[in-house]
Amino acid sequence: MDRLKTKRLLAFLLAFAAAGLASGTLLGLMLKGAQLYSGHQVYRLLLNTDYIPVLNRVRLDEATEFGIHLVISALLCMVLGLLWQKRARRKVLSTSEMMFVTALIGGIVGLLLYPTTMLSAGGTPPIDSLPAWGWWLAAHLLYGAASGLLLRVILLAQNLQAKNK
Repeated sequence: MDRLKTKRLLAFLLAFAAAGLASGTLLGLMLKGAQLYSGHQVYRLLLNTDYIPVLNRVRLDEATEFGIHLVISALLCMVLGLLWQKRARRKVLSTSEMMFVTALIGGIVGLLLYPTTMLSAGGTPPIDSLPAWGWWLAAHLLYGAASGLLLRVILLAQNLQAKNK
């Protein structure tokens, strides 16, 4: 790969990571607000690391746990951004299509992660708490939609930049 292509790829990876940081922050704020409003420990679940080997042996503060969440969100958006970028070579989706599909991905991630509450040492919602499931899924769907919107803006900027060259 030549230097220019490498620079472009790094620039887009950084932009995709920034989208992940922004949407991950939004997710965290939504779940923290939901927890404060409802009492359901959905924000605690987001930050929970009890079930992760090595991390479960270390006492982490909230900022560190949130940082771990943001790293995961940035990585997810980098992967999604690259997939959307590759897809755009064949067919560019509309903003609403990208937001919808990425919201579904966010919802699937939420569905897959909620059961980790059963692996927790405590402080997370019970597996059968329908209100907690609702808060958790709603926040993850919004996270996905926000991620899709931000990734779409980045891809539009990429296309605009390519046309101006």
